Amino acid sequence: MTKDDIKTLAENALHHACSFMQDALGQKHGDIAGMFFTGEKEDEIHAMFEDYIKTEISFKELPND
Repeated sequence: MTKDDIKTLAENALHHACSFMQDALGQKHGDIAGMFFTGEKEDEIHAMFEDYIKTEISFKELPND
């Protein structure tokens, strides 16, 4: 998986998480999420997801699985 693949996966994870919460709350538009997750907040969330993805990849590739 490339760095770009990881970034795309992290971005999609954030979108899916927001969509999941919006559906549960009956929110029909993503405008609030778009405003809330901009700039530093968005960067922090993406970085966390990217770290998590890299951790999953590293454990996936352990021998003896």
